[in-house]
Amino acid sequence: MLSSAAAALGQMTDRKFQSVLWLGVGATFALFVGLTLVLQWSVAYVPNFGLSWVSDAVAIISQFLLVIAFIFMGAPVAQLFASIFLDRIADAVEAKHYPGPKPDGASFAGLLAAGLSFTAISTVLNLLAIPLQFASAGLGAIVVVFVNGYLTGRTFFELAALRHMPSREARALRRRHRVRLFFGGVLISLLVMIPILNFFVPLFGAAMMTHEYNKLARNG
Repeated sequence: MLSSAAAALGQMTDRKFQSVLWLGVGATFALFVGLTLVLQWSVAYVPNFGLSWVSDAVAIISQFLLVIAFIFMGAPVAQLFASIFLDRIADAVEAKHYPGPKPDGASFAGLLAAGLSFTAISTVLNLLAIPLQFASAGLGAIVVVFVNGYLTGRTFFELAALRHMPSREARALRRRHRVRLFFGGVLISLLVMIPILNFFVPLFGAAMMTHEYNKLARNG
């Protein structure tokens, strides 16, 4: 797994990566900026009932919610953008490291549909985990890492595998290596919680799991 991560990181400066890299960063940044603007717009319409402390409280709560959104929604956003850009990233990775005929597996629509499905599940589970953060920060953090480790490893790997094989075979391959892929998902999930760095993580994760698929597919 670490060798796949190192190979993915090393290719971030590859010329074939650059256009996709900055497109992905720009799209992720735009989404979070949009979320920030929507939140600020919503706060402006919250009545203060003539009490200045209400406005101050709403402003503080809105900033807290924004931090929560960055932390808890980072993984679902990464999974969504991975499904959009994975095909181009995987092509670049496989052209350099695993040359051969280009796979004619899942279409863009198929990858996007799978990505949206995974993203929806991840979003719901992350939202359900938020109350745990208030009840116990330590327990909440463990649950979030566990949930996102599983879902992110599953999402990124199966999206990479779907380019080469039917979904049933992709799931079977992923299940045979579930522990290894779980730790890969944990790595991606932890990185996606880091501000600024999280803009690059969807493409890094897609590249890393493309390496993992090619390695595991050869070994069975």
